[in-house]
Amino acid sequence: MIDKLSFLKSVTDGGAATAEEERLMQLFQNRAGLKKAYIDLQDESHLLRDRLKQQEGATIRVQEQLDALGLLLGDPETGFNALVFFQLRSLWKVCHQQLAQFAAELTRTQEARETTRHREDCEMLRRARVSDAGARLTVAKTAFEDRQTQLDATLAELARRRAFWHYFRRRGLRKAVDAQRHAAAAAELEVLRLEGERRDIAAADAPAFPGISLAARRNINLVVIGYAELLCEQVDGFGLTAKAKEAVARRVQEMSFGSRMECEGFMQRVQSAIAAVKGQKHVNGAVKLKLERLRGACDYRNAADTVPTADSLAMPAATATTSRVRLAAVGGAPVAPAAAAGPGWNVLAEDYWDVYTLMLR
Repeated sequence: MIDKLSFLKSVTDGGAATAEEERLMQLFQNRAGLKKAYIDLQDESHLLRDRLKQQEGATIRVQEQLDALGLLLGDPETGFNALVFFQLRSLWKVCHQQLAQFAAELTRTQEARETTRHREDCEMLRRARVSDAGARLTVAKTAFEDRQTQLDATLAELARRRAFWHYFRRRGLRKAVDAQRHAAAAAELEVLRLEGERRDIAAADAPAFPGISLAARRNINLVVIGYAELLCEQVDGFGLTAKAKEAVARRVQEMSFGSRMECEGFMQRVQSAIAAVKGQKHVNGAVKLKLERLRGACDYRNAADTVPTADSLAMPAATATTSRVRLAAVGGAPVAPAAAAGPGWNVLAEDYWDVYTLMLR
């Protein structure tokens, strides 16, 4: 009895020790989890502090710019220069918006056209596959019927051979029946398989539209480039293309447009240019002429690239003069003689009107 009680005590003590170990293990796991969460919170706190410092720096810089702009506008000598500067930037933005709307409309039209063609091609392919499956199903049904007819004939002959002297003949016929039954079953399975295949092909959804084709994307990019050149020539008719480019590349403090009278002249030309850009009509003819030239001159880095190289789009001065004469002929802005004699606009190399951001990849 004493030995039994000692054994029970040792078992009880072992169970208590095991439970204590499990509690200790759970405490260590909880401690490790809390430590990891604390480290993660510290990292997040440092990251947020860094972002706060960056945001504070950006806010300080913006405030400094606002203060500097307030000083410029408050000074009669520099206030009008600031007005011209921001109006030129507004002109740039209007030209970019015109380009973006033009590119979006071209993309939507081409996507709708190619989507319709894709659906028609998929439907035609589906019908051809259904027809092919139907033809193969007809052949399979004919083969099944032939095997079934052959099996029925063999079974009928076996039924007629009842005499005892037909014993060996019946044995051969039974073997033939087994083989013909296997062949008929295989033919029936083939018929069922082809019926399922035809049903699946008929019910299958058309594959998703893969997107605008490479040739179409290249063509849209060339049209957008041609329209950007047209905008350059139209705005340059007011002598503002180079000034607008300079305004978006520099700070307001770095530019000067002359006296108050000269600034007022600039602002009047800017407003006229904006009105001309927004109200332009019948530009398809001029863009088409530019597209023909760009197609003949453009070059690509590789067979999969959709954006032509900027070097291949450089236009000689003589070609630029001819193009601007055509622009005036189709109802563009009046072109001054000095502007007409200038070089061509490589809008992709100079990224006029932020045209590079509108290129389809």
